[in-house]
Amino acid sequence: MEMGVFRVSTTRQPPYRPKIKTSSPLLAGAGFVNGAAVRAVPCEYGFTLTLQTDNSITENGKLIRVGLDSNKNPTITVNLANNFSTTGLIAGDFLAAGYEYGVIKAKKLPEAQKYCVVGPQNYGAYLQFCGEWLSSAGFMPDTITTVSVSDDGITFSVWKDAAAKYGEIVKYAREHKYQLIQAKRNQRLTTMDVPGYVLGKAGFGKGDIAGILYEYGTIKLFKPDLRILGF
Repeated sequence: MEMGVFRVSTTRQPPYRPKIKTSSPLLAGAGFVNGAAVRAVPCEYGFTLTLQTDNSITENGKLIRVGLDSNKNPTITVNLANNFSTTGLIAGDFLAAGYEYGVIKAKKLPEAQKYCVVGPQNYGAYLQFCGEWLSSAGFMPDTITTVSVSDDGITFSVWKDAAAKYGEIVKYAREHKYQLIQAKRNQRLTTMDVPGYVLGKAGFGKGDIAGILYEYGTIKLFKPDLRILGF
């Protein structure tokens, strides 16, 4: 099973209702190609999508079709309307999405500001934080960040002593077994790369779902327990 992440948004026109729209590259590999019939069945805090060979539906589901986005990629839209009630889902929620051929299972993830999927790079794991949220959280370009790994994830902390010399920061990091990284400016976006060896120390591998919690000066990366969600 390959894993992805959905996020609940809202329809553009009133009455505004929650919806989920995805153009994940995993869709085609799971058989969800343009025009395919899909049976959507809701459950508490989630739903299941199953490829159909005909247009029949069951009483507790509805039929939707795979479409194409502006880049001609397969896309699926699930409107969480009155005839498709998924208890507990609201706009802004994140869901783990498990892809197998012909079936996609989605369940709500624990609360977090962001979720992402760890990607591959040179046969290892790789993750890049990207967006203005980094600057809003105090991780400005060229800011030195200490990185600590524990049993429950990875913590990124902005180095707050502007008067400290770089050699002093390196000595501190070595004494506490921290890594040092910096945020960068990539064109108009702030980015911060999380190396594969740091991810590996915390048990993250390529394809894993990672949750992000942050406040000013600190980012916490954690791995949700997908077994609790039924994966």
